[in-house]
Amino acid sequence: MLSIGEFSKISHLTLKTLRYYDEIGLLKPAFTDAKSGYRYYNISQLETALLISRLKTYLFSLDEIKVILINWHDTDLFQVKMKTKQENLTQQITIYSSLLKKLELDIQLLEEEKNIMGYLDQIDIKLVDHLTFNILSQRKQINISDFLIHFNELFSKVVFEKLTPTAKPLAIFHSAEYVPENYDVEIAIPIVEAINETKVFNPGICAMATLIGSYDELPSIHTKLHAWIEENHYKLNGTPFEVYQTDPHTTLEEHNIIEIYFPIK
Repeated sequence: MLSIGEFSKISHLTLKTLRYYDEIGLLKPAFTDAKSGYRYYNISQLETALLISRLKTYLFSLDEIKVILINWHDTDLFQVKMKTKQENLTQQITIYSSLLKKLELDIQLLEEEKNIMGYLDQIDIKLVDHLTFNILSQRKQINISDFLIHFNELFSKVVFEKLTPTAKPLAIFHSAEYVPENYDVEIAIPIVEAINETKVFNPGICAMATLIGSYDELPSIHTKLHAWIEENHYKLNGTPFEVYQTDPHTTLEEHNIIEIYFPIK
């Protein structure tokens, strides 16, 4: 058997780490002396230590690793968890790759002595009198990550009741502040039929800007809209809403086309 010091030296895990792994039941010693409290490990446990370290490099949490070790003989489960981690890491690489490109562009602008916030001047604001629609809507407090589920529920209802859409769907955002885990959102679809559940949507005069691409740019659109409204001596006159010119369920994020409207007076 190996003392905890010997095990630490071979595995390159500190004594503090090994004691913590023992405490949480991740890697318990083969034997602990009742009198001295000294921990001893079998040679075979070195492989387990190596596996833990390997999985940590893949960014598995200790809780995730513990589940894998408990179910070590379930090879299907292990494969599923590895493939899920692979997908997560691939997504992270895509995100960081996009961030790196933005960072490089900002650095280039700074080298050219330009304002990295100058892109706001390229956001075009239009004054429009939004059309009046008869809408079927569904308003809920939702986690914003479940937006598409909420969106599809209403579409399914339209299909089930054999209603006829007349324009692009929209979302009305009623929350007074940004709380993505509990957002007050009303999804609406303009339809031909006037039934008990429909209502008239007439926002009137609006300031409008178009977002093309990622939702990450939405705060920039909102900022420019608010600045434009103030500069032109208007006031907000209702709840902001978005009209989806592309299908948010099937369109890649970078190809989104979304119109953002702020009712004004």
